[in-house]
Amino acid sequence: MFLGIIVFSVTILVRPSLVSANPLFENDAESIRSIMSSPFTAEDLGLGSFSVIASFYQSLGLTDSTVGAGLLGATIGTATLGAIAFRVKGINTSRGAILLAVLAALATSVFQGTYTKEVLISLGMIAIILLPVNFFGEILAIGTLCVLGAQYRSYWLIVAGLYVIIRITFSVRRRSPMSRTVWLFIALSLLTGLAMWATQGVPADNFRFVVNDSAARQFNTGSLISRYFNAPEPLGGILNSTLTSLFFIIPLPMILKLSPYYLAIGVVFFIIWINTIRSASSVSRSANIPAKEARLLARFTALPLAFLIVQGLFEPDWGSALRHVTPLMPLVVGAAALTARYRRASTGDPPPMTVNSTHNNIHAPNPRPTRTRTMAASSLPADTGSDNVVGTYLGYLRKLYWIVIIGLVAGLLVGWGASSLMTKQYTATAQLYVGTASTGGSGDAYQGALLAQKQVGSYAEMADGRALAQRVVDELNLDMTADEVAGMISAGAHKDTVILDIHATSANAKQAQAIANSASAQLTFMVDDLNTRTSPTGESSAPRLAELNAADVPSSPSSPNTGMNIVLGGIVGILLGTLIALFRGMTDNRIRTRDKIEEIAQVPSVGIVSSTRLLEESHVIDFRGAPTPVAEQFRELRTNLRFLDVDNAPSIIAVTSGISGEGKSTVAINLALALADDGERVCLVDADLRRPRVATYLPGELQGAVGLSTALSGEVDIEDVVQETAVDGLAVVTAGAQPPNPSELLGSKRFRAALEKLDAHFDYVIVDASPVLPVTDGALVAATADGVLLVVRHASSTTDQLTSTTGNLGKVDAHLLGTIFTLTPSSKKSSSYGYGYGYGEAAVTHTADTAEAATTQVPVQSPVPVHTHVAEPDATKEDR
Repeated sequence: MFLGIIVFSVTILVRPSLVSANPLFENDAESIRSIMSSPFTAEDLGLGSFSVIASFYQSLGLTDSTVGAGLLGATIGTATLGAIAFRVKGINTSRGAILLAVLAALATSVFQGTYTKEVLISLGMIAIILLPVNFFGEILAIGTLCVLGAQYRSYWLIVAGLYVIIRITFSVRRRSPMSRTVWLFIALSLLTGLAMWATQGVPADNFRFVVNDSAARQFNTGSLISRYFNAPEPLGGILNSTLTSLFFIIPLPMILKLSPYYLAIGVVFFIIWINTIRSASSVSRSANIPAKEARLLARFTALPLAFLIVQGLFEPDWGSALRHVTPLMPLVVGAAALTARYRRASTGDPPPMTVNSTHNNIHAPNPRPTRTRTMAASSLPADTGSDNVVGTYLGYLRKLYWIVIIGLVAGLLVGWGASSLMTKQYTATAQLYVGTASTGGSGDAYQGALLAQKQVGSYAEMADGRALAQRVVDELNLDMTADEVAGMISAGAHKDTVILDIHATSANAKQAQAIANSASAQLTFMVDDLNTRTSPTGESSAPRLAELNAADVPSSPSSPNTGMNIVLGGIVGILLGTLIALFRGMTDNRIRTRDKIEEIAQVPSVGIVSSTRLLEESHVIDFRGAPTPVAEQFRELRTNLRFLDVDNAPSIIAVTSGISGEGKSTVAINLALALADDGERVCLVDADLRRPRVATYLPGELQGAVGLSTALSGEVDIEDVVQETAVDGLAVVTAGAQPPNPSELLGSKRFRAALEKLDAHFDYVIVDASPVLPVTDGALVAATADGVLLVVRHASSTTDQLTSTTGNLGKVDAHLLGTIFTLTPSSKKSSSYGYGYGYGEAAVTHTADTAEAATTQVPVQSPVPVHTHVAEPDATKEDR
């Protein structure tokens, strides 16, 4: 939907400005219009390749409908993008695919929003996109390319042949590095150039000189027309055409031209073809990619690659190359989307991880049966979004409405600012009457009126010409050239009338009046003079001009139209803001729901911890104080923990996260406090030897000079560094001095032995481990523990990070018990149970099973102070 908005918005609002700034954008359109309006054939005009598209527009009744032709091109281009999105089941699998889709939409609106040859190519691409991927479908796809070659341009026959060769190569060769794909591309380019020399007897790059025979044309497009090396034939043509193809991938000549226009085209080509080469290197017969999707990826990759080689042989200039490749850009979008979806499957999956888990909540009277799940998280396809696409997009806009508002305000300011900076222009208008002499009969009068109406258009063309402008310059003795004055004069006729308006626009109101009146008088003289000179008798019955209304001094400027510019700026701002909001929403892969966590991690979400000021300031909860929602959340986590894997209840539990800042240390500390509050003997171990937090977060004077690192280095026993706290049942082992080799210490047998000793004396050993992704420490600790709790932060952790984290844990055979969703948004909605956690104004309620859990802040006491001393545990687990 939003791609269609881009296409039609740019076609209607932006493209006319581009055409006025650079008429080259209308070259093809002018050629097509000249064919449709000329009595000569396309071949007679030297425009043979345009004849098919001209006949196409004529058959649709669009001969004189520029707007209709533009809307048709935009519609077909949008349909091509829609067909790709439908075929690959969504293109929002990666930022690269979305960026390509936006570029494709912009190119479509610029190059297909008019009379253009690319409309026929887009229709062919829609057929190729939607054809089945079986053998019969491939035959039809090749047939479509051959039809384009036979009816439109013969080089599509070469594209068809190269497409067959590349598809065969893909079918017999497994996935290969990008470099190998590039070498395949170079080899095919060389062979194609050699075939051109053998069959045509001319250099492989001869086409660029045949088409661009004028010096001006070669100067404007020199990087492709002039040769890079003047080697003897056939080597010269083959080498230069191959280099041309490669320079579409690495656009050095365009960059070296130091032109913003060519630089922009170079960047676009670089993005297009690098993604194509990358997709080609990902084509594989691996069982991880469904066969149907693999064949579809091969089709969407082989056709652009084949066309790229042909571009190097035939394309005269960079601008034309981008226009010609526009219909194929949706195929590149589809290939990029499929490549992103299966990129992990193509590079190999991590070892499957078997997880015993039970999904329960605090309200479940009995635990559910334990079940075994096999997880290969990194091979899961990326989420393609909700089935309700419109609802999803509206959700993005509702959440990111501020971007739309900023776009609106910025657009209004830009419209107002641009109007303020524009030079005021005044337009004066003189009117002329076109009439013919009549003998008095009604028939003669009618014929004269018809003749006058037809002649008005010719007189309007004369008014816009340089000859009239020169007469005005001479009469008014203006210090301007005829071309400058011609740009100030315009003429227009009223429909079905014989009234001709002469407009003159100038920054000076009086000058505009003088030029309009002079142009009116001089046009009258010019017409009389031409009629007299073209009449054999010196007298002509052709329609004559007479002044109807002289121009007055304009009292107000005709431009800029400040109000219109502000409104237009606001509309453009809203459109851009909407597109930015949609783009950000579609590319935002931050996790916001527990369902998404469970989908990726394939384990239950055992708890949530809402965002509260209490945790932000102190990181520690007083479980003996007044009840608070966040304390109840940790009590629920404690309860759910006891129901996980009841047959093999874990007692050594590591708490980790993907990256830092997700709240793992806060969760580990408060989980230990919650267990101790329920009468359990708990030992909290700070195994984050790089950035320890336990001693900092827990109040009191914990000894930090000695700790886990001291015991693992062999200086003391683990029992000697256990510190009792003022919280009954809670002991702490701090990290100790930071060692130079934390990974080696945590991966040693001594660390496992230390945890086993602690496990013998305590009911639970809660280990605060390092994040998994930055270093290997966290994975080593997770592999040693009985189970792992993975902390995921709301709207911060991303799907890619979670996928990589679970994959790394799976590689070390860590037992992932469940996930904890932290810093979820607060809510003041009341629970359906009707009970508060406090009294009077401090009462709050709690909703336990949603990510939007209630976390209204209530007055709480300060955490219980912790006093520290080094002591041995008083009893073993067996004694108790």
